[in-house]
Amino acid sequence: MAERDDNPQIKDGCLQRKVCGEGFLPQNFSRQGNRINLPMFGRVKVILHRPIPDGFKIKTASVTKKADGYYLTLSLEDATVPTVKPEFNPDSITGIDVGLKEFLTTSEGETVAIPQHYRKSQKRLRVIQKRVSRREKGSNRRLKTVKQLGKQHKKVADKRKDFHFKTANNLLKKYDVIAVEDLNVKGLARTQLAKSVLDAGWSSFLSILTNKAENAGLLVIPVKAFATSQDCSNCGLKVPKKLHERGHDCLHCGCSLDRDHNAAINIKNRAVGHSVLKAHRVSEAIAGFGEKPTLYCIQSV
Repeated sequence: MAERDDNPQIKDGCLQRKVCGEGFLPQNFSRQGNRINLPMFGRVKVILHRPIPDGFKIKTASVTKKADGYYLTLSLEDATVPTVKPEFNPDSITGIDVGLKEFLTTSEGETVAIPQHYRKSQKRLRVIQKRVSRREKGSNRRLKTVKQLGKQHKKVADKRKDFHFKTANNLLKKYDVIAVEDLNVKGLARTQLAKSVLDAGWSSFLSILTNKAENAGLLVIPVKAFATSQDCSNCGLKVPKKLHERGHDCLHCGCSLDRDHNAAINIKNRAVGHSVLKAHRVSEAIAGFGEKPTLYCIQSV
């Protein structure tokens, strides 16, 4: 294959941001120093984010084009790394309620402020977008401005992703089992709160939280989201309230809590009786019961 040190070429133009090569066979992949030989692309110069460990086998490679350049993602496998089995304390459990006033509230009353990365960047994005609209279509100046706009959007997305990873990591340091709402984020993104919902990135956060818990041998349990804010966490009776009402005041038992705190407690209570937690407690109580459950993907309760 002929040597080529320039960037990979894409037919549909340099504005296309998607995976342009995915699932390369390992036998067609080779690396020499800071150059990698890729099928269809040839020999390409790369900047290694981290060295490839010795003994790891490259399973797949994918090239992705983003606003600030091309990224090569490698999937590695090492047969010597043991499989992580679930090892958690079922009593170390919390429920979290995600929202737009606070990013999340735990059943213990702890809150994480919502950063609103997109809304804080709207002024800058608006200025660059106006520059794009003023440029002549097809001109180099317009192309340069579009790239600038893409980089600004990527900066917002990177900040949001970093926040999600740090928040998930902090939760898993404190708790072994985390109960979350099984939300229909796509449906919420079609409402009047679409911008705020997409800016918060609930779906991405819950996916990151679940994957990190699985890798650590911990557990994330999704529960039904129906009426978690309406039901009283103390007596269980329904206390109707509108969306703008941020407090929960039960006239039956006198329970007075923040709306999100009340919802987080309900989420935790729905997960406490889950079959996986019951089985885990039984396996600990009975000697020689057998291996602990190995399921991570749990259906809603």
